[in-house]
Amino acid sequence: MLRRSEVASAITGASRPEQVHANAAAAGVSLSDDVLAAMDAALGDVPITEPTLAPFAQQGVLHR
Repeated sequence: MLRRSEVASAITGASRPEQVHANAAAAGVSLSDDVLAAMDAALGDVPITEPTLAPFAQQGVLHR
């Protein structure tokens, strides 16, 4: 995800310690151009133009 210009960060999650280790190990993995092309084809190429507010959120109001 981080190779896409419209993405500033990627958030991963884990519910078990071994998942944390697997996520950290994946940071050094490089995917081939054909795999990346297949992923792009599967996910589509729709740019994100603005954030979508959560239900009941109001623009300009800080929700905590």
